[in-house]
Amino acid sequence: MRNWMKAGLVAAAAVGLLALRGGPLPAVAQTDGFNDGQVKSIEKIVKDYLLSHPELLLEVQEAYEKKVEVQRASDTQARLPGFYSTLAGLKPELANMSVGSGDVTVVELFDYNCGYCRKTLPDVVKLIESDPKVKVQFVEFPILAPESIDASKVAIAVAKQGKYFEFHKAMFAAGHATKETALKIAGQLGLDMTRLQADMAAPETGALISKLSEAAKDMNVDGTPTFVIGDKTNPGWTSYEELKGLVESARKAGCKACAPASGAKDEKKS
Repeated sequence: MRNWMKAGLVAAAAVGLLALRGGPLPAVAQTDGFNDGQVKSIEKIVKDYLLSHPELLLEVQEAYEKKVEVQRASDTQARLPGFYSTLAGLKPELANMSVGSGDVTVVELFDYNCGYCRKTLPDVVKLIESDPKVKVQFVEFPILAPESIDASKVAIAVAKQGKYFEFHKAMFAAGHATKETALKIAGQLGLDMTRLQADMAAPETGALISKLSEAAKDMNVDGTPTFVIGDKTNPGWTSYEELKGLVESARKAGCKACAPASGAKDEKKS
C-alpha cells in the first residue's frame, strides 16, 4: 500500500477514535516517507472531511456492529449442540415444565419479570393450540431481578405437582413477579403448600436454575425471551407468524445441533 494511503488510514482511525470517544487525538506514529508535519497535514484533511461528512462515522459503526452480530450468531450456532446436550441431561427435571409433544420442540428461555416474555405468551399459546405436533419446553432463566429467581423456584416446585403451565400463564397475567405473588398463585391452584415450600428450598431447585442459566450464558444468551428452534435462535419478542415459520423450517430441515444430544447422526426431531 502506498505511504500516503497508510498515513490517511492512520489519520482516519485517529479521528474516528476522537469522534467516537470524545477524547484527545492520539499520537500518530510517523510513517515511512512522511515527517511529522506532513502527517499532521493529512490528519487535518481527513478530520475536516469527516467533520463535513459525519454520517461516515455512523456507517463505520454500523458496519462494525453488523460484523460483531454475524460473529456472535456464528459462535452461538457452534454452541447449540452443547446447549441441547445440557437439556437432554436435565430431561427428568424439565419434563413437567413443557407442554405438548411432537416432532419439533420450541425452547423458550424466559424471565417472569420480562415484559416481552409477557407480550409473546399469547403467540406461544396460539402456536400450542394450532399445532398439535409442537412441544414447547420452557426454560427458567431469571436474570432481571432477585424476585425473578424466587419466582422460578416456586415455578419449579409447582411443576413437581403438575400445574406448571397454569402457573406460568397466571404469573404473567399477574404482572410484577415476586415470591409473594408466586406463592399466592400456587395457593390459588390448590397445591400442597407444605410440599411446595420444601421443594422450593431443596438444593436441587437452586442447582437446576444455575445449570440452566449457565447453559444459556454459554450459548451467548443475555436477554429474554430467547427462542431456540431446531438449528436457529431467535432473541426478543417473536410473533405467532415468526414462531410458525421457524417451526416449519425446523420440521423440513431437521436439527443437526440436536443430534449429539440424541445420539443420532441427523434427525427431524428437535
